[in-house]
Amino acid sequence: MVFWNYRIIKTVKEGQPFYGIHEVYYSSDGKIEGWTEEPVLPYGEDVDELREDVFYFLKAFQLPVLELREKDGKEELVEVKEEQEANPGHYFEFLDRTFVAMEYLHQFLGCHPVLRREKRLREIYQKVDELMAKLYQETGQLEFKAGGDQG
Repeated sequence: MVFWNYRIIKTVKEGQPFYGIHEVYYSSDGKIEGWTEEPVLPYGEDVDELREDVFYFLKAFQLPVLELREKDGKEELVEVKEEQEANPGHYFEFLDRTFVAMEYLHQFLGCHPVLRREKRLREIYQKVDELMAKLYQETGQLEFKAGGDQG
């Protein structure tokens, strides 16, 4: 094992799908070497460590879901194709959420006294701000195309 992360794994028990968060272990070339048999729970030695573990649990939702399958008598994990299709309303929703995130960043980080004081942090924040604006613009273009396909 070279590294691990939390991943959502879909299993089927008695014909019903079940999703859980598992630890997944990878080799140096990024191939899955193993995983926890049972889903894991967040934990920490104090509240801050627990919060950090929950943060890493949430990052699992950014990655494709893995499904436990059997091939040649051996269990393996394979990426599941996206089950929820994006419709035109999803593009508007993402555009709106991007704007809200930009406002939060500006309000809570962009106006912070530490950012005004520390030049290097301002430079990094500026890059984040520019990337968020680019994300907003790109999403707006996709939202326009998705909405234009309706009629």
